[in-house]
Amino acid sequence: MSINTTMKKINNPWVILGLEPGATIKEVKLAYKSMALKTHPDKGGTIAEWLAVSDAYDNISKKEHVPILKATNTQMVHVALTIDQQINGINDYIKIENEKELFVKINIPAGALVGDKFKIMDKGTKYIINVKEKADKVFTRSGNSLIMYKTLDIIDVMKRTSFLIMTPTGEHCELDIPADTETGSIIVLKGHGLYNRKTKKRGNLRIHIKLNIPYLNNNNMEDFIKRLKTND
Repeated sequence: MSINTTMKKINNPWVILGLEPGATIKEVKLAYKSMALKTHPDKGGTIAEWLAVSDAYDNISKKEHVPILKATNTQMVHVALTIDQQINGINDYIKIENEKELFVKINIPAGALVGDKFKIMDKGTKYIINVKEKADKVFTRSGNSLIMYKTLDIIDVMKRTSFLIMTPTGEHCELDIPADTETGSIIVLKGHGLYNRKTKKRGNLRIHIKLNIPYLNNNNMEDFIKRLKTND
């Protein structure tokens, strides 16, 4: 018996697509693509077979046939975001801990704070995404501000030269060294911290300075004075 003859006797669109009633929209779409390929005239099927599959998909896709996905259980998922992900947000799949080969797509907006929670639904399970912070090699977070540490040579400070830093967004900034800079000084770069979704503003980048002061003796004093006098 051909597929065409079989389909004529079947009025149930779920059966035509090989699905159980209540399948998700994603499963319906996948089944439709598979059956449409099998029954396509270019693949050995007939126009009637192909149209039957198309009609079944249209029938199921009508609003009254699309199942409402209700949560059968709730699971808390902790997601540690990098500084970059906190700045730019993340729209990607994550693997659920302790679940073999289970990936869930999350969409966390820019400026998510540690402790923020976002709800998503996937295959009947409601996931509560709890935002945590992944340690960064350069920056640490303080509210919406970011903190970094920079070591400067005492000669550069005495000559009041400038120095380069890379901001969290990848920008290169050249900063002048203030005259009164000492170990413990803080240089504030406004608007280069993390985005605050509530205030619609970005925090600051706070650069904590540490001075590299060499131990001077008769062997290195002359070289130190030469370096201080040069314009390099």
